[in-house]
Amino acid sequence: MLSIFSTKHTMYRSQYGLFIVEHNGLFQESRTHLFINSLAALQENLKEQKAKGLLISMPQVKTKPGSKEFAHFIALLEKLDRKIPVVFGFIDYDTQTYRQLRQLTAETSIKLFKNLHAARLFLDPKAYKSGMEVLLFDEDEANARKLAAELGRFGYSVIMAKSAEHFHDLIDQHKYNMFVTQSSLNRQNGANNSTTSKPLQLSKQLIMNLPVFVDTAVETLVSFTGLEAQKSSHSIKHFELKSEQEMLYALMRFKGDIEGVFVLIFPLELAHIAIKAMLGEEVGEKDYDMLKDGVGELCNIITGGSKTILSNQSIKVTFELPRTYTSLKSALGDIGENSGVWIDMQLASKPFYMFITR
Repeated sequence: MLSIFSTKHTMYRSQYGLFIVEHNGLFQESRTHLFINSLAALQENLKEQKAKGLLISMPQVKTKPGSKEFAHFIALLEKLDRKIPVVFGFIDYDTQTYRQLRQLTAETSIKLFKNLHAARLFLDPKAYKSGMEVLLFDEDEANARKLAAELGRFGYSVIMAKSAEHFHDLIDQHKYNMFVTQSSLNRQNGANNSTTSKPLQLSKQLIMNLPVFVDTAVETLVSFTGLEAQKSSHSIKHFELKSEQEMLYALMRFKGDIEGVFVLIFPLELAHIAIKAMLGEEVGEKDYDMLKDGVGELCNIITGGSKTILSNQSIKVTFELPRTYTSLKSALGDIGENSGVWIDMQLASKPFYMFITR
């Protein structure tokens, strides 16, 4: 439901429990203070309506690199953010503004979302998920029922296929938001086991929560890029990538109640498609800095969403800042030699990968 309000100080709209205030034009010192004061005046309205966040929409804003006025605005907004107990964020910005926002908000709690749908995904996840349909199949019926119950608890509508044939029939009949198949992640085929291979290093608790990472990755990519994303398969093995394509790697270590390393691997071509779709702007095919930042940000958002879900289950985990690489050798230096779960994913029918290890 969309509602438009006007106070003595400013006009805003309320949607999905979020307040959206639009800012147009340049950032000038006199206007900046006036705008900050108008946001401060919304404090009682935010409290009365139990708002989940206050978002500043900037569809017409053009910022200059190194703008002192823009940096001053972010500094004032950060002070206001500490006083008002809701999430502050930006939406609807162009690529140039995004780059400056990334730098200026790096050490703050201010959030960046491509658009309102992305903000809703992370600030109002239960409502966002209510319309998402998951098609589930596992040969282990007990495991399938358990996973269906877990997904249902997270707010998804789950359809269980009775057999592999039924699963493929359902795919042909309907477009589902997500597929989950053969999800018994800690089971290996005895014929493929080797007495010399290292055992899976992941803890039982991390294995139980691996669907959280897959789930969040799918949601993040669908929401931020508008492209279709899904998991296609998984296996337990060491990190290995047999491809002649140029790749971008983003890695994040995490610790707490569960510990490990999360790795996102994007072919350069797909990274270009995804980041261009995410930003809504042209991105150079060889703009490695921008593409690395984009893949790193996707990694950051996926793990951030996973952290929120885990926190709701009373599982405390802390993620380090993402590291990005264009060199497989450099990435392997930080990934290590432990075995882990290799997950084949698809975005816009093109493959990318996730790897989770200890």
